[in-house]
Amino acid sequence: MIPRYAEFAPRADLAAHVRCIWVFEGGVETDDQRIAPDGCSELIVHVGRPYLERAADGSAFQQAPVVFAGQLTRPLHLRADGPARVIGVRFHPAGAYSYLGEPASRYTDRRTPLAVDLGLTGLNEEARLTAVQDHVADRIAANPDPRDLAVEAAVARLQSGQTVEASRDLQRRFARVVGVPPRRLAAIFRFRGVFDALSEPGVASWTDAAHAAGYFDHPQLARDFRRFVGCTPSQFLAQQAGLAASLTQG
Repeated sequence: MIPRYAEFAPRADLAAHVRCIWVFEGGVETDDQRIAPDGCSELIVHVGRPYLERAADGSAFQQAPVVFAGQLTRPLHLRADGPARVIGVRFHPAGAYSYLGEPASRYTDRRTPLAVDLGLTGLNEEARLTAVQDHVADRIAANPDPRDLAVEAAVARLQSGQTVEASRDLQRRFARVVGVPPRRLAAIFRFRGVFDALSEPGVASWTDAAHAAGYFDHPQLARDFRRFVGCTPSQFLAQQAGLAASLTQG
């Protein structure tokens, strides 16, 4: 089966919270795929067979049909052992708090099953996307806490490569709204910038991409690869396929 990955803009009432809606379809995978941190939390809806997730002890378990995937600070190992069809809601770095209604830090590096029935059986893709967005909108509407505009502004500065003076108050607010501290989020943004740089004209090597993303040298990039995905840059790209490859490029 030829994998299919597509992204869609969220509808207007969700745009302040959601970066995009994505869909993925793929077949059986023989090897685990490494999902790298990207600074965003996601709502994952398995329309097909849920993915197998590799636990820290090496065992594998099947994810629930609907999970909330919090911020990643280390690699997530997944494998499709059957036909995969997934709908994902990728929140802005500070956007998931409005959906959760509780501190985002409680979900960091966790995939939490959600006991919700979205009624997607028998629907076509357009209707499924509408139903998923209706669910997200209903959850956000039920959350009485307002958006934290100061945190959102700090996130925007980090995304543009600027520094942020992280007071104790801002650290606490980042833990609640984003799920990771400002310094960790900045490191993740820089790491993800390498993959963006690789697609730019004139970038011919990992070293070029590292410099474009703000790294001093290749060894510094290699340390972040070990930290965030647990392998070297070349090993990471060689092993990527299916959903993992699509999310790296997305």
